Amino acid sequence: MKQKLALFTVAILMLSACATPKAYYETKEGKRKQKYYNDIQYGRNAHPKMKF
Repeated sequence: MKQKLALFTVAILMLSACATPKAYYETKEGKRKQKYYNDIQYGRNAHPKMKF
């Protein structure tokens, strides 16, 4: 029983180590900020509202 629990724990640790966090520009807030800054920089909207 202890051996199975140890193997299960090691397997979970190995799988969690392979997971990578999502890049900020792919998150909901990152996409909103990117749209806002693009609106300012490229002149699509002179005074866009900040939604973040």
